[in-house]
Amino acid sequence: MKIGLHIGPLREFPPIDEFMDFVQKAEDMGFDPLLFSDTVSLSHFRILDLLPVMTLAAQATRTAAVGACVTNPVTRHLSVTANAFATVDHIAGGRTVLGIGSGDTALYLLGKKFVNLAGMRETLTVLRALLDGEPVIYEGQELCSNWRKSDLPIFLAADGPKMLALGGELADGLIVGAGLSPEVIDWVRGCVAEGEARAGRGQGTTPIWVDGIVNFGPDREAVRNATRPRMCTRANHNFRVAYNAVPEGHLAGVKNFRENYNESDVGFKNKNAERVTDYLLDRFGIVGTESDIIERFEEVAGQGVESFLVAMPFVLEERFRIIDLLAREVIPRVG
Repeated sequence: MKIGLHIGPLREFPPIDEFMDFVQKAEDMGFDPLLFSDTVSLSHFRILDLLPVMTLAAQATRTAAVGACVTNPVTRHLSVTANAFATVDHIAGGRTVLGIGSGDTALYLLGKKFVNLAGMRETLTVLRALLDGEPVIYEGQELCSNWRKSDLPIFLAADGPKMLALGGELADGLIVGAGLSPEVIDWVRGCVAEGEARAGRGQGTTPIWVDGIVNFGPDREAVRNATRPRMCTRANHNFRVAYNAVPEGHLAGVKNFRENYNESDVGFKNKNAERVTDYLLDRFGIVGTESDIIERFEEVAGQGVESFLVAMPFVLEERFRIIDLLAREVIPRVG
C-alpha cells in the first residue's frame, strides 16, 4: 500500500521554509503523492493558496506526484484550473494530479453551495477536453486550450454513491474520504463498479485513494479528544446529504452531530467537536497510541487498499512527528 499526504489547513500560517522542508522531508521518507488542500483562510483556518504551494512543491521534489486534495469548479473558472494545473505539470515534469470535488467548506464559508452531480459530470468532461487540447462548450462559450496534457490525471473526490459511480465512469481515479472500515470500503468499491460498468471499464480498474485523518500520542484518550476538531469537516461533508453506510447503532450519534453542525465554525477551536463520537473518529481516522496506529494501518492494507492519503492535525510540528512515525513503523510494514 502506497502512503501519501493530504496537506491541509494549519493553526497558523507557517514560515514557507519550514513548510517546504516538511514537503521535501516527506518525499525523502517515501510519501507519494503529496496533495494540498484548496480552501479559504476564513474562520479558524490558516491555509496557503494551493497554486503557489503546488508550484514550490513541484520545484522542491523530484519523484513524488504533487497535486490538489481538492479544488472545486466554483472558486476558479475551469479554464483557469486547467491552465494552472497544466503549468504546474510542465514545471514538475509530468508529476501533477488534478484532484477536484463538488466543494464543501471552501464554498460554504463563502455562502455558496456544492456543485450537483450533473455539474460535476460537466466539470470532468470540460477539464478533460481542455487538458487534451480539444474544443468544448462551457457556459455557452467554445473553449480550446493550447495545452496537450492527456496524461495529466483527474481524480474525483467522492463520498456519496452517485458521485462514486461518476468517478468510476469518467475520472482517472478517486479520492475517497467516506471511511476506513471494511464495510465502508466494500460499499465504496461497489458504487465505483457501477460507474465502471456504465463506461465499459473493467471492474476495479479505477484507482481509489482512501483519505483518513491520522494522529497519535502516548495517552489514547487525550490524543483522540485532541483530534475531534480536525474530524468535524470530514464527517459533516460525508453526511451532508445522506447517512451512507452508517450502522443502526451509531445513527443517532451521527444525526446529532450533523443536525447541530455550525457551518461557519471550523478549525482547531470549533465547538462542533463536542459532538464527534468515537464512531466518527474511527470511521474517518486512525487515532490512538503508536501500537494502535500500526495495527490499524495493517488492517487497512489487509483490505486491499492500494493508496492511503494521510490527513493530519492543524499544527506543523505535529505533522513532522506523524510522518516520522509512519516512515519508521508503518511504511516498512505495508509499503
